Amino acid sequence: MGQVQTNHTMTTYQLTASLLCVLLGVGVMNLPRTLTVDIGTADGWLSILCGGIIITLQYAFVCFAFKQHNVHSIDEYTTKAFGAFLSKAICLLLASYFLLLGGWQAVAMSEMIRYFLLESTPHYVTIVTIILLCAYAVYYSLPTIVRVACFFLPLTVVVLFLVLLIGFKDASILNIRPVAPKGMLPILLNSKNGLQSFQGIEMIFILLASIQKTTRPIKAGVGALLFSTLLYILTYIIVVATVGTVEVQLLTWPTITLTHASESSLLFTERADSFLITTWILQFFLTSLFTLYSAVFLLKKVFPISRNWLIPPATITMIGLALWPQTIDDITKVSEYQQFAFVSFFFVLPIACYALVSLRKKARL
Repeated sequence: MGQVQTNHTMTTYQLTASLLCVLLGVGVMNLPRTLTVDIGTADGWLSILCGGIIITLQYAFVCFAFKQHNVHSIDEYTTKAFGAFLSKAICLLLASYFLLLGGWQAVAMSEMIRYFLLESTPHYVTIVTIILLCAYAVYYSLPTIVRVACFFLPLTVVVLFLVLLIGFKDASILNIRPVAPKGMLPILLNSKNGLQSFQGIEMIFILLASIQKTTRPIKAGVGALLFSTLLYILTYIIVVATVGTVEVQLLTWPTITLTHASESSLLFTERADSFLITTWILQFFLTSLFTLYSAVFLLKKVFPISRNWLIPPATITMIGLALWPQTIDDITKVSEYQQFAFVSFFFVLPIACYALVSLRKKARL
């Protein structure tokens, strides 16, 4: 197997494709339900818009901060800001977060497979198989993983747009009216759930270490975020306008349900949902793959051993985190931790690093 190395080879397009792959995970499939349940109206698309604007501004700040202080990955930044010891502790926490995030993508994939394809197959068999495949792929170089992402991403986007096009003919604008009947306050309060749909953008902490000198990370990330925001909004509006506000709250996978009533002769397959499920399983896999790679990258910064020796324990930990939640209370706790960790790592940590490093620079002058 090839050794994983951090080569400065990622182009602007490859960085855009990689970020889009980790953004377009579970959100597209269940976002219409989660936002509608939380807000109680069809205004979830406004929460997505608010969340997208906030995330894009913070992403631009992260890229600015990294460039301003001449760092290429989060471990370098935390070392400059907090010192070596605290930096290693933060890297361990961030690696654990990535393992949890990847494990939950595997859980979502296993639930989709069990619900639509393999009803009698135990979910843990699917989860373990998925994560082991990710571990195998992580042994190879990041450029190889990125090429796989670049190959499958256009297919994923085309399939989703075709599915939305099929559902558009049955959409009714009456299902998404009136706009903001309860005012803007519930929408703004629900923006935190809109932010949740952009989990994965924190992968930029790791990918910046592999970009070329000519790569434009702000252009790549802002492009990926704007595209995913528009795609989320379009998906939400068409699904809710077609299915209805009340019905969408009762569906686990509303985007897939959108296709059930539509024959997909345009896609050369019996039903459009089969094509969508197949491509989105690949999307879940790629998200888990990038998160496992990121976790191993951070663990290598903490432990001075060969990264090939770090992949097995990281894989076992991801499997354990994926299989751990058994009750509704467990799932709720993990979901709350993910929200808290995402805000802490993507918003609080870069701002704290920027402030501390800037203060230290001024103190030396």
